[in-house]
Amino acid sequence: MAAVRHKGVGVVEKKIAVLKQVSLFAGLDDQTIEQLALISERRAFKSGEPIFTEGEADASLFIVISGVIRIDKQVNSEQQQTLQQLKEGEFFGEISFVRGGEHIASAQAVHDAEILLLRRTEFDKLAVRNPAVGYRIMLRMAGQMATLLRSMDEKFVELVGYIYGRSK
Repeated sequence: MAAVRHKGVGVVEKKIAVLKQVSLFAGLDDQTIEQLALISERRAFKSGEPIFTEGEADASLFIVISGVIRIDKQVNSEQQQTLQQLKEGEFFGEISFVRGGEHIASAQAVHDAEILLLRRTEFDKLAVRNPAVGYRIMLRMAGQMATLLRSMDEKFVELVGYIYGRSK
């Protein structure tokens, strides 16, 4: 008798493989990774297509499966500043994921890209069932956000030093 393969099993396995490569989820047990895979959504974006825009409300975490994602901040009505470019295994949208509410920057596919989307509402359901896992993931996310903030502080100090040095 031939084995019956359930529809979507290959998709879940692919999501699991991606999630295991993300530092945020490193060290989580296989069952938890599988639970995250089951609640995540796979999305494809064409080159130049926006993933979200600054000011858009969406409490979701985005994980890059393939392609390159550019994060931009609107400086004024005519100018955007690229903050970073992300590649496979990196994640973004963590500020709106943690705080809820609006994105503080825009994200756009630089090349054709695939992402995994993890909605905060679905994550919260998982965290209620397994508080230790929810806590561990949020703690890691806070650590990575603190590292980013420290880097931004250093750049700000450099900028102030540059401006102050020019005014003499």
